[in-house]
Order: sequence, then structure tokens, then C-alpha cells
Amino acid sequence: MSPELTSGPIYLYSICPRPSQPLVLPLGLAEPTQLIAVDDVAALVETGVDLATLQADEPRLLNAVLSHDRVICELFQHTPLLPLRFGTQIASIDHLKDHLSNQRADYTAKLAILAPKVEYQIKLIAREVALPPLATGLTGRDYFLAKKQRLQDQTTAQAQQQQELDQVLDHIHSAYGDSIEAEAPEGEARIYVLVDRGDTTLPQWVEAVRSQAPQWDLILSEPLPPYHFV
Repeated sequence: MSPELTSGPIYLYSICPRPSQPLVLPLGLAEPTQLIAVDDVAALVETGVDLATLQADEPRLLNAVLSHDRVICELFQHTPLLPLRFGTQIASIDHLKDHLSNQRADYTAKLAILAPKVEYQIKLIAREVALPPLATGLTGRDYFLAKKQRLQDQTTAQAQQQQELDQVLDHIHSAYGDSIEAEAPEGEARIYVLVDRGDTTLPQWVEAVRSQAPQWDLILSEPLPPYHFV
């Protein structure tokens, strides 16, 4: 056992199968990461992470969150894994080994299901509803009626935009059973789908759907670890 892993809290990134060959492990938040294995499962960990200090410094915290995802994505290029949330810690190496031993069957089953899979994010961003300006020179009742008509046109356009979104989401759920819609800022929608590694149909499918939702911009992510399906 490495001296740095003998005591103190352990920061966890992910669970993965115990590798049959050594893996090139990514740099962690500050120090090199290491694999701790029990039987056929392992955890990617780092020591010396002071979460309280990070959480008190917003720029450092943001950088740490991004680094956490970077570590997971780098390892995912070489092995299936179960991503863990940012900030996951366990009291000691002994507690970690006990945890891996107790949860071995559950982790092994999840890894078997997710090993051949990748996650994609499909982000939809609403385009601004463009309405023609009011005609110049209108006064009185004519101005009021023109303004009322413009408001009705805006409401109609927004309803059409929502209808397009609903149809796209229905298409995604129908085409990809493993799909999850997540919270998103106003004017956006985010949905995650789980597909086989090497799948080439999703980009083509998204391209075809774009023509059905002209009032939305569709953005497909790179293949990601299965964050939302663990």
C-alpha cells in the first residue's frame, strides 16, 4: 500500500472493474489518482483533497468541479466506470475497502449493464421569437389594435415553439428508451440518452430532427460516462 493512502479521508471519482492490465491514471484535483481494488472492483481515488477549503473559494470550487469531470472522462476512455458525484469522500482506506467488499455484487451488476454503453446530452436552445416592428405613425385605436395583434402573434409563435419541443422530446423517448430529461434554464431543454458505444445513428437522428424543430437549436454532446444512468 502506498504511504499516502494509509490514513485520512479518501476522495472518490468512480468505481470501475479491476483492470487486467495497468491503466494510465489521470492527474486528480491536485495529486495523481490511484486505484484501490477489492476482488474484481476498484475505486479511483485521490488523497489530500480539502473539500472545506475548496467550498470556501468559489473560483477554486468551480475549477475542482471541472477537474472532477475531467478525471472521470479521461478514465472512461480506457475502462467502463460508474461516475460518482463531486465531493464524494470516505473516511479512510479501510472504510473504502469495506465498502467495495460490501457493495461488490451491486457494482459488478451495474458495470455489466453499463460497460457497453455511453451517454449523450441533447441540448435544445429556443431561438428568439422574431416579430416585425409596429408600423410607424400609428395612433389611438390603430396603435392599440396593432399592439394587441403583435402580442397575439407572439403568443402563437411561443405556443408553436413549445409544440415543436414537445414533439422532439416525444421522438427522443420513443426512439431511445433509455432517456432522461433533466432540469434546464428557461428557454432550454436537456435530455440524456444511453446508447451502445460506437453507435453512429444518434448524430444522424439528431440531424434529421433539426428539420422538424426550426425554432430550436439542437446540440449533441460528445460521448460521456453514464452520469445519469448509474
